[in-house]
Amino acid sequence: MIKRFLIFHFLFIAVFQHCFGADSLTFTERIKKFAYHEMGTELNGDLFTKTMETDKPYIYLYISKPDKIQCPEGFGSFVYCNTDEDLAKRKSDTLCQLGYQTFCYKTYANSAAMLNQRYYMYAKESESFIIFHELMHNYIAQLELKIPYEFNEALCDVMGNYGTMHFFEANKELNISAAKNQLDRNENIYWCLNKYIDKINANPKKAVQLNQQCDRMIKTILTECNLFQNDRFNFAVNNAYLLKNEYYCKNYFLLKKVLLKQKSIKDFLEIIKSAPASANECQKYLLKYT
Repeated sequence: MIKRFLIFHFLFIAVFQHCFGADSLTFTERIKKFAYHEMGTELNGDLFTKTMETDKPYIYLYISKPDKIQCPEGFGSFVYCNTDEDLAKRKSDTLCQLGYQTFCYKTYANSAAMLNQRYYMYAKESESFIIFHELMHNYIAQLELKIPYEFNEALCDVMGNYGTMHFFEANKELNISAAKNQLDRNENIYWCLNKYIDKINANPKKAVQLNQQCDRMIKTILTECNLFQNDRFNFAVNNAYLLKNEYYCKNYFLLKKVLLKQKSIKDFLEIIKSAPASANECQKYLLKYT
């Protein structure tokens, strides 16, 4: 009788711990815990523990000269407008009058570690991509890595895509094919941008026409994509920062090769920590690991 009681008692504790203990973490917390393990570090602060009571996106205005990435004096590479569409429009108009162009980028999570209500409408593979991507931004900042600007977003997307794949592979209840589909379609869009970057560089007089073609191709790809990908990539690229910044997508595939040659994300990040600050030198450095 006592033996049966003890067995029941320990089974009850195990079930209780499973339901209400460490395993009761929210899905976002589970991703963070896994990401920290994969990255070999924990980041400072309460990242992604707060939610904005709005479904409006955060707005960033990326700024450049019409023919190249060149920020206006007194501005960084972008202006953050929070969720204020009117402010973004005023800032954009002012910069255009000064001879600059702006690319309005909208997102539902940011490296300030705030989530948006719309985040919870996304599929699990998209939530995972967002957390891995934004944690990588925080990793770069916390460790004060000198990774060149041209590699920054590409690196975060590599982490978003392949961190998500690792997470889904380690959690068998998750739909690994959904994660794979998201990765494939993300990379199809990067490939599309690369294709038109090369065409525009070869024939800049046809830039407007080629930008429009690129826009149409991306919209075709997006018909097969999920809600997050449509939110992220469904913009007109006639003025797009991604097309002007040719390193963004090209460096994604370089970084992907480096990652896939390593045994783990942690090993990959050890290489990244020693990357030179110059874009050209960084490319040469990374090619040694492909």
